[in-house]
Amino acid sequence: MRVVVLFGLLLIAAIGMAVEELKTEEGGRWWYAPSRKAPLYEHKYQGIRNQLVRAAARQGEDMRLPTDVLPTSYTIRLLPFIEVGNFTTDGYIEILVECKKATSSISMNAAALTIDTESITVVDNENNTPFEVVSLIDQQTEREIITINLKTSLVDGKTYKISMKFVSILNDELRGFYRSTYEENGVTKYLAISQMEAPDARRAFPCFDEPNMKAVFTIIVGYKNDTMSAISNMPVNKTEPIENMPGYMWNHFDPSVKMSSYLVAMMVSEFVSETSNSSFSPGIVYKIWARPSFRNQTAYSADIGPKILTDYAKNYFLIDFPLPKMDMAAIPDFAAGAMENWGLVTYREADLLYDPKRSSASAKQRVAAIIAHELAHQWFGDYVTMDWWNVLWLNEGFASYMEYPGTEYVEPGFEMNEQFTVTDLHYVFGIDALESSRPIDFQVNTPDEINQMFDAISYEKGSCIIRMCANFLGEPVFRRGVTRYLNAHAYGNTVQQDLWKALQEQAGIDKIVLPDTVEKIMETWTRQMGFPVINVTRSYNANNGATASQQRFLLRKNPNSTDTNVYKWWVPLTYTNNFSAPAESSWLPGSAESIQISRLPGSSSDWIIFNVGQEGYYRVIYDERNLNMIREQLMKSHTVISKKNRAQILDDYLNMARANLTSYVSAMELTRYLTNEHDYAPWTAASVALDYIDVMFYGLLDEKDWKDYMTGLVIPLYNHVKYTESASDVHLTVFTRSQAVYWACGKLNISDCVQNADRDYHAWMANDANELSPNLRRLISCTAIADGSRPEWKFGFDKYVNSTLPNEKTELLRAITCTVNVTILNEMLVMMITNNSDIRLQDASTLFSNIAANPVGHQVAMDFLTNRWNETSAYFGGFQGFGGGTMARLFRSLCNRVNTQAKLNQLKKLRSDHPAELGSSKSVSQGMEVAEANVLWVQQHYDTIVNWLKSQQSAATTQPTVATTPSTVATTPSTASSVYLDNFSTLIMVVLAGFWSLTRFCSFP
Repeated sequence: MRVVVLFGLLLIAAIGMAVEELKTEEGGRWWYAPSRKAPLYEHKYQGIRNQLVRAAARQGEDMRLPTDVLPTSYTIRLLPFIEVGNFTTDGYIEILVECKKATSSISMNAAALTIDTESITVVDNENNTPFEVVSLIDQQTEREIITINLKTSLVDGKTYKISMKFVSILNDELRGFYRSTYEENGVTKYLAISQMEAPDARRAFPCFDEPNMKAVFTIIVGYKNDTMSAISNMPVNKTEPIENMPGYMWNHFDPSVKMSSYLVAMMVSEFVSETSNSSFSPGIVYKIWARPSFRNQTAYSADIGPKILTDYAKNYFLIDFPLPKMDMAAIPDFAAGAMENWGLVTYREADLLYDPKRSSASAKQRVAAIIAHELAHQWFGDYVTMDWWNVLWLNEGFASYMEYPGTEYVEPGFEMNEQFTVTDLHYVFGIDALESSRPIDFQVNTPDEINQMFDAISYEKGSCIIRMCANFLGEPVFRRGVTRYLNAHAYGNTVQQDLWKALQEQAGIDKIVLPDTVEKIMETWTRQMGFPVINVTRSYNANNGATASQQRFLLRKNPNSTDTNVYKWWVPLTYTNNFSAPAESSWLPGSAESIQISRLPGSSSDWIIFNVGQEGYYRVIYDERNLNMIREQLMKSHTVISKKNRAQILDDYLNMARANLTSYVSAMELTRYLTNEHDYAPWTAASVALDYIDVMFYGLLDEKDWKDYMTGLVIPLYNHVKYTESASDVHLTVFTRSQAVYWACGKLNISDCVQNADRDYHAWMANDANELSPNLRRLISCTAIADGSRPEWKFGFDKYVNSTLPNEKTELLRAITCTVNVTILNEMLVMMITNNSDIRLQDASTLFSNIAANPVGHQVAMDFLTNRWNETSAYFGGFQGFGGGTMARLFRSLCNRVNTQAKLNQLKKLRSDHPAELGSSKSVSQGMEVAEANVLWVQQHYDTIVNWLKSQQSAATTQPTVATTPSTVATTPSTASSVYLDNFSTLIMVVLAGFWSLTRFCSFP
């Protein structure tokens, strides 16, 4: 039983320790094409993807507001009653609007508000002349719109003031102005907090809730002054008692800068704040807010936040931060990972708080990366905002790109540049290689269309093409172009052509020669989905030239596809045969299938590598002779090739073999050099790709041959990094050790690793003082829980419930899903849909996706969703923080392990039984495409790999082996095939959705 458990279950816990919490974060927050940052920035998904998809919203209906009247300023007064039995907010609003076209009706957004119709007034702002209100058309349920009808028309060019009273619900749905809870010293505490992204400002107050309808907001918030405080986007300018309400106060805040409604924020709480050193952010008051008992976890954020804001970001953009203060708050119940509200950024607790003694290296990096992402938004998103959600990538792609150099600035030892390719680029390649992908930019109007925008294409692909653009322009030129763009559109809204124009102007000033305009080059990447694979065929003559051709890369080509688009891109080709010298470059035009490169560097007897540093968004395949030279170099002295390009070659070839563009023999031959590889990026690329094959082989007759081969690769790495940590470990060594322990403990049953993990966990059970290493806590716990029974699970569960360290809590949640006890797995799923259980609403999706990733839990999760669909749908349907997209998300998490026709048929039936929730979902379609591809993979590639493995065994008996450090650990031969077939015949271990989906299982809450 232990062998079966460990082979499959550490899949849940491990690679995420290597690519570690990077993400992302849907995060859990887990759905198929989610950004890897989904849990980090889940408000983007849950805000638009889920919250806007209302049950009553009719497909095809235009949800946009008319533009006859536009807001210029708001005065909003909110008094939340944070009391059991009366969770409501009394509100009053005044909106100054400018009439752009004569009209007798004013439409704005509102949702779940009780409007005091008698209080509605419309007056001429110049002379205070009232307009008679004829009626209020309330379409909050149908369209989230209210319309005030007037007896006479407003006049074009004039300004009017609209006012009304209303009551909103201080809901527990993690959206709008809502309530959150936590415990301090056994007492339940409440706070009121906002989450307006994307269409939920309308749940807090009536407003023009579209990103291009910017205005100035003056906020007034009431609160009990004995224990609570109130903060908002801007500083407090006046505090006064509330008349006839003893003990209550009003906080009046300065008017905001001009901004979109989704950036409005306010919080009423008993939180305490930690003020940063004023020398870090001169002229800006910088505070970190948290519950009192977590105050000791705020120091790290208080240290790096202002350095990123005022040192790095300000110097990058060359534009001052326009606000006088910055607050960052850690929220107990938060659907997002973080939200970039201007001047008041809110975070999930695990994404802002850090304990230097108990938090892992990955948790530290996660906190730094999320802060860098959100602070980049203060310029790219807040200062200049996308015009509409179809160009969301202008906000999210740039922030995703900036989080790497921003984190590198405050933590140079993290080597973020090396991590980019194996986290963002390789991950999104897996999604964009599906026929069901989408362009970065396409027109959306309806909620269902908007739903498709909040995914890895906007985030990761957006960041990748920005990185590519910066590379071919040159980073200094790109920076100056970005500053030009921001200055030209300050406090405004933009479309992507505005960015291209600014970059083109800067390229001209700096005399950068391009083969076409920036717009024409880049729109081949934003207007069509997918990406190319570049086929390089060398001539091997005196000229040493080559032909480079392009075609769309698809993991699986549908013979019945109706897509008639001819896919071609402007491709910036770079190539080298010497990584100590500058790379050479050429352009493959967007109108051409191929080009001739007249001369390559070096001679025809030298290898050549394209896509230097993997800065370009494309894969590369070589002729066999060049590939053999690269392979020989890797075997002889692999460090001659850069780390990023070693990672690129492994990732490209293992995935091109999946796509039938090369043979698995060629791909597997490249992996042989890994016995000498110790660096993070190449091993991460190899690990996630080889894990796909590993789970494909799980339970099949030739699994032992595969395990034997992988053992030969992993033992040298395990011996190099060792199980036990060292004080001298650099950051990426910690991550690489996690990969080694993942394979050694969970996949290959190396006894030294398993025994160490069991020993350490049971020592912790015996004495709390024997805490686990934060960096291996999840892997060790998962190993012991999978290897144990209810006592091991119960200990882990109690630790999860009682943990006061947010990131530790997340790790333990994932670890407890490693159990193979079916009864316990079902118990956890029941808790997932039970009010007031120990599973918080924000963690429910994480729980389900991790159980679905468990080889035993997968069937349990499938049966649970099938048999208790209505209960599950009803539970999540009441919480728009997850909302209408949740069932599609849960369904998607079941797809990755399907690799038999029987399982595929079961999945198809589940989808057909629930067409309303699943029938039109993009993520469901992508999940089905992955499941079908998995079944086909077994048919096409299993025998090829088996034959290659046997050839390696044969060669090993007749040829000397490559010298490696002698193993100091014992291995136990895998008997998983027989045990599995005897005991779990109905639980075939299924395939992940490719290398990218593995990180989703393991890395995010």
